[in-house]
Amino acid sequence: MDIRLTVGIGYLSDLSADDSSESESETGPNTTVATATGSCQPPERQPLKKQKLDAPSRIQREWRKAEHTKSWMDGLLAIEKLLKSKTTHFVGGPSGLQAKRTRAIASYLALVVRKNRCRTVASQLAAESHGFARMWGGRQVRNWANTWISRRTLPLSLTGRHTKTYSLLSDPGIATELRTYMRSNKWAINPEKLTALTKNQLIPAEAEKYVQQITANEMPNGLRQYMELELFPRVHLKVSKGISLATALQSHDATSQYWVFDNEYRLQKKGAGRGIHRSDVICSTVGHLVEAGQSLEYGKNYDGYWNGELFVNQLKEKIIPAFERIHGAGYQALFFIDNSQGHSAYAEDALLASRMNVNPGGKQPRMRDGWYQKDGVTVVQKMVFSQDHPMHTGEPKGIKAILLERKCWNGHIRGKCPSRCNSDATVECCNKRILECQPDFQEQKSLVQETIEGLGHLCIFLPKFHCELNFIEFFWGKVKKYIRDTSGKTF
Repeated sequence: MDIRLTVGIGYLSDLSADDSSESESETGPNTTVATATGSCQPPERQPLKKQKLDAPSRIQREWRKAEHTKSWMDGLLAIEKLLKSKTTHFVGGPSGLQAKRTRAIASYLALVVRKNRCRTVASQLAAESHGFARMWGGRQVRNWANTWISRRTLPLSLTGRHTKTYSLLSDPGIATELRTYMRSNKWAINPEKLTALTKNQLIPAEAEKYVQQITANEMPNGLRQYMELELFPRVHLKVSKGISLATALQSHDATSQYWVFDNEYRLQKKGAGRGIHRSDVICSTVGHLVEAGQSLEYGKNYDGYWNGELFVNQLKEKIIPAFERIHGAGYQALFFIDNSQGHSAYAEDALLASRMNVNPGGKQPRMRDGWYQKDGVTVVQKMVFSQDHPMHTGEPKGIKAILLERKCWNGHIRGKCPSRCNSDATVECCNKRILECQPDFQEQKSLVQETIEGLGHLCIFLPKFHCELNFIEFFWGKVKKYIRDTSGKTF
């Protein structure tokens, strides 16, 4: 048996166009071509072409360095000539900010070119010598110098060119009013009349219109959107029945500017003055519930101050009975309550670890019973020792005794932190923090919420520190403005 192996190795570029056309015509489109047999060694590669440089790279680096030095020297000579010229006019005069920056650039270039100082050190020295900050001013001087060398332009101050600069002529309403005024006067410009119109009529009217638009449209629309998209989906409810809001008026709540003679001062009031606290309810279906409101003339020598207990009494005696009397039986109210200190108060027997001592007895409240889970079973725990206890008869247990019963006491850490515990910390800082994280202490509700839910209704506390989402603040702002505009600021 005669076996021949034909191998063809080569480059397509070695074949000319004529050769390829001839081979294709001879063999046809379906014919496999085998090149001549012979050696399996690949052909030698073509040597790469070498590019001859006009000058060695070392010489080119020297040329670039010399050119860079020359550009800096030319910049130094040009700025010195600019400073010496009597025809040079700087923005702000010869003692202005632009002239000050120009002298700083000249000092920086002189230190670098003539003294061969480091650029960073030279810029800091130049900035400090001309009254700029050492670090920040040094960076600015380097930027100004680079701009001068490349473009021959001096730095300009941005005073009066800030993006927040606003002109009243940009307002369409004001521009329309001015155009109407000029047309009505046949384009005869009287500066005095135009000033009077702008100062006394145009600007106050536009400001009042803008305030009305903010309070009447933008704020309620934002609140409505927040309630529809955030609050109601969380509680899976579609309608709201009641909103609780509280306002207070003070007799000394006036402006802080007064007319006084020279070398005299306004006599400051010692306190906020007498005032009236008013707690009212606005229902989304019937409006203002007048019979549910309550007033309080607050003060140390009067009716005291408004707190959570007074609000709870108002809920029990006025608000909820008025709501049920108007709507009838079977309706459930959803109260939106301001997140104030009085509304977030707790009952006297509430489970609060902050009111407890580490050891039994002492000045601490007698709390309601708690609970904890043990082997999947809920165990009710008394917070007060029994009457037959040998050492602490009928006394509150304290943090240590409660955690020992729950087998959660940690003897390696302190009982209570000297200051307020970090509620965001994941590490157990003290045993009081351990007790606060127990489920029965975590589920403790405020007195207002317990009262409302105990009577068969619901409540939502508005978020803290977000007055733009609190419609009570909008109402309070309108009331204060009305009082300041119409009353004599006296009780």
